[in-house]
Amino acid sequence: MKDRITSAKIDPATGRALPAGVEYRGKGQYRARKRIAGGERIHQTFSSARLARRWLDTTSAKLELGQFQDTRPLERQTVHELVDRYVREEMQARDNDRKGHIPAILQDEIAQLALVDLTATAVRGFRDRQAGKYSGATVVKRLNLLAAICQHAIAEWDVPFAKNPAAATAVKRPAGADKKRNRRLVGDEYKRLLEVMAKSPWPDDVAFVRFAIEQGTRREEALTLRWRDVDFDRHSLSFARTKTMHRAAERGPEIRPLTPGAARLLRTLQAQRTSARPGDLVFDIGSKDAFSVRFGRMTKKAGLRDLTFHDLRHEATSRLARIYTNPLELRRVTGHKDIRSLDRYYQPHTEDLAAMALAYEAINGPGKK
Repeated sequence: MKDRITSAKIDPATGRALPAGVEYRGKGQYRARKRIAGGERIHQTFSSARLARRWLDTTSAKLELGQFQDTRPLERQTVHELVDRYVREEMQARDNDRKGHIPAILQDEIAQLALVDLTATAVRGFRDRQAGKYSGATVVKRLNLLAAICQHAIAEWDVPFAKNPAAATAVKRPAGADKKRNRRLVGDEYKRLLEVMAKSPWPDDVAFVRFAIEQGTRREEALTLRWRDVDFDRHSLSFARTKTMHRAAERGPEIRPLTPGAARLLRTLQAQRTSARPGDLVFDIGSKDAFSVRFGRMTKKAGLRDLTFHDLRHEATSRLARIYTNPLELRRVTGHKDIRSLDRYYQPHTEDLAAMALAYEAINGPGKK
């Protein structure tokens, strides 16, 4: 490539002419300037004229090939600022555990990086620091949240990442962390759970647990359910949509079938109320955090090991699958966003599946398909 020099500009360090587009700014400071699309000029400072010229040549080649990317927006914004914006604009309506992982990102050194320095290498450093203190499942949730923020920034805010630096294709997740739970209630565990929950100082605790088993709702959904959301005539429940539950393109409440067991439970509860106005909450159990603490204590009193309230959604989904054998119909009842999500919650007992096969053969004969 022909040298681009101007005799009017001399490099004091070497006595040689500076390449066109390079300006001496002081000891060890050589600013390279290049005009890009729209007539704008971009510039960068280097420690030598040789490095400045190399940048100019590389940038020119990228412009000619249509591969140039203006990274100035990435230089002006930090990871902390990007996450803050995501929280303000996209997480206001959310009340779930994803919000709880935001502080872990903001308190890590990765938050101080400019976006231009948010590379896969930097994200791997974040992963390894987190892995030294938290479980693999927690680390995966935080990596996936960071990846979701970056992807949203690319798709909605035109942040010019060349590619998502936190994507699973760029940063390997901890092995085995995505293992699905398969905790089910066995034997008399459900009976023992109800007996101990009935002794709670909050009388609706036992009804809340029974409803979780009968309807398979998420804890937050049941916690915010109001009597106006229950339609006994149409056998349905109405839930406000959130971005956690569904794609942003969907609008309006989500209507789900009300199961017979849940309907009987709610009718009994309504009859016991001195007031059940449309705006009243169906379940009076206090805050979700206080309930979680009580539930943990109660399960220990009942002698139930490794049981979380969310495990009841696994239990409910597996029980409802006996009624709704079509997975698409089952998904409408439970509110899972897709079949893959549903599969994580459907945990049939092996003896139940074997019994189904035996029952089929008893009706159709051995060996018949």
